[in-house]
Amino acid sequence: MVQGNILLADDNKLVVKITSAILNDAGYEVDVAWDGLEAINKVYTGMPDLVILDIEMPKINGYQVCRLLKDDEFTRDIPIVMLTGRDQQTDLFWGMKTGADAYITKGFKPEQLLKVIAEQMERSRERSGEVKRKGAPGKALDEAGVFSRVIDLLDSKLFSSTILNELGALAGLSQDFRETINSVLEILERVVGNEIGVVLLFEEEKAVVRLAADISEEELEEIKRKSIEAAHDYGHEIKNAERIEFIVYGKGSVISDTAKEKRTFAIANIPLTAQKKVIGILLLGSPASPVFLRHAQRILGIVQNQVTIVIDNARLYEAARQLAITDGLTKIYNHRFFQELFEKEFKRSDRYNTIFSLIMLDIDHFKRINDTYGHLCGDEILKGLASIVKGCLRSMDIVARYGGEEFAILLPETNGGEAVQTAERIRRTVESNTFMGTEKGLHITVSQGVATYPSPGIHARSDLIAKADKALYEAKESGRNKVVFLE
Repeated sequence: MVQGNILLADDNKLVVKITSAILNDAGYEVDVAWDGLEAINKVYTGMPDLVILDIEMPKINGYQVCRLLKDDEFTRDIPIVMLTGRDQQTDLFWGMKTGADAYITKGFKPEQLLKVIAEQMERSRERSGEVKRKGAPGKALDEAGVFSRVIDLLDSKLFSSTILNELGALAGLSQDFRETINSVLEILERVVGNEIGVVLLFEEEKAVVRLAADISEEELEEIKRKSIEAAHDYGHEIKNAERIEFIVYGKGSVISDTAKEKRTFAIANIPLTAQKKVIGILLLGSPASPVFLRHAQRILGIVQNQVTIVIDNARLYEAARQLAITDGLTKIYNHRFFQELFEKEFKRSDRYNTIFSLIMLDIDHFKRINDTYGHLCGDEILKGLASIVKGCLRSMDIVARYGGEEFAILLPETNGGEAVQTAERIRRTVESNTFMGTEKGLHITVSQGVATYPSPGIHARSDLIAKADKALYEAKESGRNKVVFLE
């Protein structure tokens, strides 16, 4: 009974004679190729069950033959065993890098060879049960045709390595992680030609969207829906889609043209897997086209590992940076980072002759609350107050926990009157809010001092802080739950 058909490619007649005898005795049919070109053509015309390749052969060496066969959809599932007279780690490394399934050195014992062959035959049968192997092309290639395929393969590898190098360069940049993701999507946009790129990160509940062309609001909503569906496909359940923040970059804009016909987008996507955990998805979209889907999915397969590394590194860097600049309890900026931002705003005001305001805010009778209800209740109030203050500010404003129950707020491009209005809005919102921390909840009030720069007597940051602190002291002394502004 024939165990299988094997192609043995080797230019050494003695090795061919000995190896063929071992295989024939074990029930295998053996065909022989004496150089790399003949080996390729015999694979294409005969589709053997397994190929044994010598590394050193005329015309084309074993590495090149292996890579060519493994890159072709017709032959990539055929097991390849590399055979060499050199027992060097570099041979093993390059043999496996070219896609070889196993590796054996000349001088082997017959049982060693037959064991490797049997293992690879069994794996081949298991694979063929899962994926139907394509039939042989049935047409031999001339020498020019083989070398043309080698050149195409080299071009493909150069293309892949160029993309990976561009992506790898991003890993060394210390930039905002949103900008890093935007840069990743921009590289893919240039390569793939997609109109939309999305990276959705599960833990952060954020999605960066890059647009290469204008898109309607309705189309963007469709892309958001497909992004969330893709997340579900990879095992992540998004319980509240409204919480996902979508940040839009790129040359395109979101337009509200209701007259424009809604387009259907073809979507290619991959999971971003770090430490065996899916941390997000990357999705590329373009107006429906089978060509786009094949091209985009192939490129995503090439860059999947590199993209994941770059994005995961950016996430970790951002998390570490946020830990260093954020107050652990209230999740707003800490005192140290506030001083850095304060210094920048002060210098910017001097340079461009702009005005800004500072609010110092303090919780009234906070010690009494801690003494009466405990520090856990006090912590809940601090967290709730931080959330309220952020909700009363613009995106450009800065709030920090200055120390204890005291908060500091920077308002760029804001004069004294406008700052007082902001402080009053905060005061009224706090006064009307019920804070958690006790069974029935608590009501608190805050006092605030406001100062602006430039203003008389202010020559340094410390002068502005002292002035705002003095205004805060006057607010407390005059009855609390007040806003005092010192010009």
